[in-house]
Amino acid sequence: MLIFVSGEDIALSKADAIVNASNGVGYMGGKSGIIKRRSGVAESIHYISHGAVEKLAKADCRKKGLFGYAPGKVFITPAPNLNTKYVIHAVTMRFPGSKARLKTIRKLIPEIISLAAYYDFKTVALPLLGTGTGRLSKSDVLQIYKDLLPNDKTDFIIYSQF
Repeated sequence: MLIFVSGEDIALSKADAIVNASNGVGYMGGKSGIIKRRSGVAESIHYISHGAVEKLAKADCRKKGLFGYAPGKVFITPAPNLNTKYVIHAVTMRFPGSKARLKTIRKLIPEIISLAAYYDFKTVALPLLGTGTGRLSKSDVLQIYKDLLPNDKTDFIIYSQF
């Protein structure tokens, strides 16, 4: 089932997992992002987790080499200091600040569904991937969600704002 939420911070979600629109190197805001909360999903997760999720994400990305994960890939980390158990990092762009592509979002959704099934998640909090820093149209991303997200086993909670 798709559940829509507006005006709430996804980083405070109690879903089994939160999806983070990630870059391939795991950067989520750096040292300054722990001190001052910035807008964006990754930044909010970074701030609330006191940098713990970024540390795990960067370590995972370094294992993949100099350029980390390619767009369209997903990886999962624990979610210390958050209300959720896991963060699914959906790589929408190779490097921080890059533009996202709709074809990458179409590639990510089946990967997220697969991870949710593998971990037997009942609920997954999902932002509109690529619509912040990635500069994609919210309506285009929402249409991809409506087309590709299943209406069975896992409830996908769609956050239109972080």
